[in-house]
Amino acid sequence: MLRLLAVDGSSLAHRAWHSTRDDPAAPADDLVAVLAAVASMLASTWRYGPYDVALVALDHPANRRRDLFPAYKANRPPTDPALRTVLDGLPGALAAAGVPVRVQAGTEADDLLAAAADDADRRGWATDLLSSDRDLLALVGPRVRLLRPRRRFSDLAVEDAAAVERTHGVPPAAYRDLAALRGDPSDGLDGAPGIGPATAARLLRAFGDVPALYRALADLPPRTAEALRRGRDAVERNLLLMAPLPHLDADLDGARAAGPPLAGLVADLADRGAEAAAGRLRRALEGRGGTPAPPGPARPPTTTSGAAAVPPPMPPMPPPPEPPD
Repeated sequence: MLRLLAVDGSSLAHRAWHSTRDDPAAPADDLVAVLAAVASMLASTWRYGPYDVALVALDHPANRRRDLFPAYKANRPPTDPALRTVLDGLPGALAAAGVPVRVQAGTEADDLLAAAADDADRRGWATDLLSSDRDLLALVGPRVRLLRPRRRFSDLAVEDAAAVERTHGVPPAAYRDLAALRGDPSDGLDGAPGIGPATAARLLRAFGDVPALYRALADLPPRTAEALRRGRDAVERNLLLMAPLPHLDADLDGARAAGPPLAGLVADLADRGAEAAAGRLRRALEGRGGTPAPPGPARPPTTTSGAAAVPPPMPPMPPPPEPPD
């Protein structure tokens, strides 16, 4: 079974930018500093694989969701102009290093990660999504995990289906409905008034999804039914905005044809003078960069959040179909 690492490059780039601001050892060139920090993050992640194919998806400056709902993410502070320059240069720098980059007008990185995960699953590949975006929890399944950075990047939450249900009270397929009901303040999206995550999870366990829940309003306690009625427009808007944009192509054939994953980034970083990051990434790609995921059926220890603290093994799969050439 081939294994894909699909990376939310915009999420990592923002994290890298802030991590290098007060680092006296960071390269003076902002773009090189961010590339080096992102490479170090990828080196830390490689022990959750290794991976046969890797790609990096990036947000496009134009945003189709903001066209539909101008308040979407409008509550966030403006991007530092220097960071904006780095983000504008990042796609070309990664592509020049041989890293498969996916960016498309109007889309966010998670839209392209969703397309990659869907295509990989059809091919019988396993996929790890590397992103801090919790909306991607809805994509988790038998062959798909979310590797979600926490306070320290080396401490990734490994979100498989069991971890999602344990933490949020619903299976991954219902996570988007839960988020639509409760809202997402980080994106400027309110939900149904008075419906928090625990209540939303309880309702979804009883009724399955948002459409079924609204068909059953007459069966709910009056206060809950009234809250859902008052929040219906917001909830249905959230479902629309939180869903991945359809009909996108992550071009997995092109990513697979790019050769050994991230090898070109090692050489590029060395050429740019970022030898430490290049060496760390090289060691990770060669299997010398950290402890691999433990084999066997034993479950790893968990954190208080319920997410796995070390990467669990992928579950056994039936023989997948051969991917197309």
